[in-house]
Amino acid sequence: MSRGFVVFVLLGLVSLFADLTYEGARGVVGPYLEFLEAGLVVAAAVSVGDLVAYVARLFGGLLAYRVGSSGAYWGLVFLGYTINLVAVPLLAFAGRWEEAFLLVLLERAGKGLRAPARDAILAEVSGGLGRGVVYAVHEAMDQVGAIAGPLLVMAALSSGFGYSGVFALLGIPALISLLLLTLAYILYPSLKSAEKPPGGYPPLERVAPLAIAAGLSMAGFIHWIHASFRYSVQGVDASLIAGAYAVAMLVDALAALALGVAYDKVTRGVVALVPIVAAASSLAALLGAPLALAAILWGVAMGGFQSVFRSVVADSLEPRLRGLGFGVVYFAMGLGWSVGNIAMASLPVWAGAAVALLAGGGGAVAMLGLAKKQGG
Repeated sequence: MSRGFVVFVLLGLVSLFADLTYEGARGVVGPYLEFLEAGLVVAAAVSVGDLVAYVARLFGGLLAYRVGSSGAYWGLVFLGYTINLVAVPLLAFAGRWEEAFLLVLLERAGKGLRAPARDAILAEVSGGLGRGVVYAVHEAMDQVGAIAGPLLVMAALSSGFGYSGVFALLGIPALISLLLLTLAYILYPSLKSAEKPPGGYPPLERVAPLAIAAGLSMAGFIHWIHASFRYSVQGVDASLIAGAYAVAMLVDALAALALGVAYDKVTRGVVALVPIVAAASSLAALLGAPLALAAILWGVAMGGFQSVFRSVVADSLEPRLRGLGFGVVYFAMGLGWSVGNIAMASLPVWAGAAVALLAGGGGAVAMLGLAKKQGG
């Protein structure tokens, strides 16, 4: 077993415990904001936190590309995980929705900062595995934590824990994640793909088609906090919403594996299915479909975004451009997600549904075009 493969597994475990921490928290952020007397538009605007995350991804990707050193890549990963994970237990001390909102933004910023460098490292240490399988396996390990987190939160809430107690409890897996990350760095401190770039501006034109297709696709995808707020207003209990989020995470893991294998072994055109399912999940939440149906559709879409979309980026760019590429594409995804969610929350239901359908259809066409260029 190579040292690189061990680091690949360790990074998967880092993500597992990190997801347990912040996905456990995110499953109840919508109801928590309602508890703190925020409004619907505020809950939908939490998706701006994901825009903050994607701006941080853009910054992280540009910085990793420009510095082009192993220290820069690993430094961004460490800094991002630390910010991302420390923000969660601090939610225990939020007494107003404004404070909770700012901490959610901070958590998202940390997550965004480390993502491009982390994904570029994954592409290097994973050896001869197919790209679809690499990111599918990593996403599946993510989702083990993402399933356990909401279940832990659901159990804690059902046992009488308040929101503050739940957020404090999530500090334990956060610490474990950071310790595992330290071990991964010790085993693989030097990266072969970290190269000093030539002078001049970054070649953004190389990633622009990827960014446009991904941004359109995400504009039709409802944010979970937005969807959970709607179900909370309908009277659905917070523990049931947390349980539904756990179901979504399980579906996410299974869908990521299936779609990742399909991408490698069957056809890269499978990426066109992801925006369509994303739009369907938005329609389910907007029209008040059963919570379980919305959670399943949402999980399939998220699994696709996290496996095959990342594979497209990695397969489209040479190693030295991957950090940059992930950063730019992630930024476009966050921008599309934020604009789409604010539109769906602010417009009448029928108009919000039209936004989801148009964005999802446009994203599917664009992603299919990219797949055909790759020979899929």
